[in-house]
Amino acid sequence: MKKAVLLLFLIACTYNQYAARYVIDGDTFVLNNGDTIRLAGIDTPEKGDINYDRAGYELQRRLVGRELTFEGDSYDRYGRLVRFVFADGVNVNVELVRTGWARAFMHKGTPYESLLEKAQAEARAGTKGIWHVDDMVYQRLGHRCVELGCPLGTIAVASTYGEVFYNCGCPDALRIGKENIICFTGVQDAIAEGLREAKRC
Repeated sequence: MKKAVLLLFLIACTYNQYAARYVIDGDTFVLNNGDTIRLAGIDTPEKGDINYDRAGYELQRRLVGRELTFEGDSYDRYGRLVRFVFADGVNVNVELVRTGWARAFMHKGTPYESLLEKAQAEARAGTKGIWHVDDMVYQRLGHRCVELGCPLGTIAVASTYGEVFYNCGCPDALRIGKENIICFTGVQDAIAEGLREAKRC
């Protein structure tokens, strides 16, 4: 009986309700107390995107076994707590952007706006993580972009109403009306606008 009481006491002492229980994706995780945390000021690849699993892994390895603290007091439309997360004092939101596994998103006016923008510029310049893209694949079909109404030098297109970008030979790209087409000379520029690569082309 004494051993059972001691075991329960030790479990109670080591349980931390503010520790990460599991990661949902690259910018969302759940605490031991059941709260869902959405990292503020950033966005990571969605399910089905090339770097989705890697972004989730990168978040997980920055949270597990670390002392977490939080900054912020807002909620999103899904009831998640939108927070800047610090693991052993390190700003996880900024670090994910700096290492290229997230992009700055809805960060204007936050206390870390300039840090996020500087981190993103560093990641883009170093072609880290999601910024490591091969324009050559798109350049091979770049001549088709002119047929879609884009200027010479365009290698990727998107719709003003869409969430993905396409190479100019993609059948879905042909469906974009000329009044709604956005033309990109580099894939990184499309990613910086928050667009994801179309998977069907």
